[in-house]
Amino acid sequence: MTFISAEFYLFLLILVIAYFIIPLKFRWIALLIGSIVFYVFQGIEMLPMLLLAAAVGWLFGLGIGRVYNDGKTKEIQQARKKAKLVSGVGIVILIAVLALVKSTRYMPENLAAKMIVPLGISYYTFSIISYLIDVYRRKYQPEQNALKFLLFVAFFPKILQGPIARYDKLANQLYEGHRFEYQRVCFGLQLFLWGLMKKLIIADRLAIFTDRVFGDVFQMSGSMLLVAAIFATFELYCDFSGCMDMASGVSQIFGIELEQNFQRPFFSKSAAEFWRRWHITLGAWFKDYVYMPVVTSPRMAKILQWAKKRFGARVGKSLMVILPLAIVWILTGVWHGTGKAYVMWGIYWGAMIIASQIWAPEIKKMGRFLHINTEAESFQIFRMVRTFFLFCIGRIITIPNSLPTSLEIFRRIAFEFHPWELVDETLYTYGLDSKDISLLLCMFVLLWAVAMLQEKGGLRTRIAGYNLVFRWAIYYIAIVALIVFGIYGPGYDASNFVYMGF
Repeated sequence: MTFISAEFYLFLLILVIAYFIIPLKFRWIALLIGSIVFYVFQGIEMLPMLLLAAAVGWLFGLGIGRVYNDGKTKEIQQARKKAKLVSGVGIVILIAVLALVKSTRYMPENLAAKMIVPLGISYYTFSIISYLIDVYRRKYQPEQNALKFLLFVAFFPKILQGPIARYDKLANQLYEGHRFEYQRVCFGLQLFLWGLMKKLIIADRLAIFTDRVFGDVFQMSGSMLLVAAIFATFELYCDFSGCMDMASGVSQIFGIELEQNFQRPFFSKSAAEFWRRWHITLGAWFKDYVYMPVVTSPRMAKILQWAKKRFGARVGKSLMVILPLAIVWILTGVWHGTGKAYVMWGIYWGAMIIASQIWAPEIKKMGRFLHINTEAESFQIFRMVRTFFLFCIGRIITIPNSLPTSLEIFRRIAFEFHPWELVDETLYTYGLDSKDISLLLCMFVLLWAVAMLQEKGGLRTRIAGYNLVFRWAIYYIAIVALIVFGIYGPGYDASNFVYMGF
């Protein structure tokens, strides 16, 4: 049962009714029961792993709290050392379980087949780790109620693909109970409908083409591989952001605001900005719990001091950029997948971001030398297009999850392009006909238009301000478009969300 299954809509209807008819103080229990039921529908065999992770987070969080509150521990430094040890053991257990699950691809087939890959393990593991670190840092007190903590871990809208929730931003919203508000429910349904359109009309239609092309790379021309890479980029965006829209929309129905995970990333003008707009909660997690601790660590200070004395201030300053970002991006690659392709993907993005920061003065000088007006609108468009194609390159690295295959794709794009295939009928031989391609182009324009309106702010508020007839006309058009153009029905196996496997 996922957001695109018929069972989910019946489940959601029952849960919404139950949530709003029971007393406020017990509404969190309805969310907990609903979340467990939702997870069990994914496979009851995955539930023990979720419960184990929640138990580790809750128990070690209590342990940290008791160390700090122990009257026998008089010196704060001694308490911090004990609390650090307790949190460290909990984190090691969580990471060990995650690493074991991630390493199934390297196990013998008979052993890997017996391993269960729990739904959302990367997301809830990172959430629990952040909780333990924050409790250790005394950002907030540990949760005393085991069932409430389990709700924070298992809250069903975020369990499929995130976002990676922070306890202080989500927990109180889950526990306090919310009254029914018509406008909020409408806003939630609007957002859910928009996410569903992105998934069923765009992403799953694009998947037909990309699966065909990337499934037979060595028989494809460079032109078709390039089109497939562009399509795969839109496919991933619409699949992932569509799921986030649906998760946020469902949460809003209950009065709960999930953290924003996308902020129109294809409007980005640099690689660094792109990753501040794409999968925001993952980037924020690595910044707070990996990047900043590395930057501020005494060991890093010693390395920089040695580098400055030995090689000069510029090298020392560069190391301050290189080392933390290299660690973050290699770990980001490993988070996405354990193969060499994902490590290379992390190195690819990390190298670009590091180079742009280290050589920023030289880049500015070159711009002045070439008389480039960096404030011109045309240059801003160029930068956005450049960032988009940089992302396409990253997709080519990871789609086959095989570096030799990725290199073959690049070789064919460079030396076997066959441009005539872009204008003859070849494009329509991989599962999509001319009507499908035309529909996709129209949807791309719609995506851009909606993003432009969102950049200006208040799109849903603006829709709510329209008169009743016009407002409902928008809803009906969206619903009809979904029914007519969505990819579903007899003989169709709805594809899961791409990031569900992480």
